[in-house]
Amino acid sequence: MLVWFLFGFMCAAVILFAAAYFKFVSLRKAVYRAQHKLEIALRNRRELLPSLAWSSAAMPELEREFSYALGKMKEKCAEADTMQKHIACEAEVSDNLKKMFGKLASHEELKKDEYFLKLQRSVLASESKIQQCKKRYNSAARDFNTLAAVFPLSWVARVLDFDKYEYFDFEPSLDKILG
Repeated sequence: MLVWFLFGFMCAAVILFAAAYFKFVSLRKAVYRAQHKLEIALRNRRELLPSLAWSSAAMPELEREFSYALGKMKEKCAEADTMQKHIACEAEVSDNLKKMFGKLASHEELKKDEYFLKLQRSVLASESKIQQCKKRYNSAARDFNTLAAVFPLSWVARVLDFDKYEYFDFEPSLDKILG
């Protein structure tokens, strides 16, 4: 009788371990998918930086160094190898975009320039996409981290070497400036 009890207990433990493993794998895939989509959205925004730098270089309100720095941020962000460097770079891009659009908002010629208005709409669309992707990634990372922190599953995560994910957090909200 005891043998059957131990056998049943072992089978239940194996089934629970396998279920936990598959849940961790599915959540990790969700994090990778969300991270990939976030990287694509950030890359699309970085592709707009040279055009923005070119447009801002023609404006007397902005210093030439600012325009050059905006153009060079594309490479700087692409070279970021850790999550912290990537977050810092993207936050710097967002701050510079806020600065640029804040200074150029009162420029009357730009309000009539179709190219600049199209570029501005593209930046707003990419910022919106980045916000959505960032929320999706942070949600997936939160779900994974929460599961990895629960008592019996934390042992499974440690045994299977599942590390927690960092959150991607910066404030690129240009909506308030561009309205």
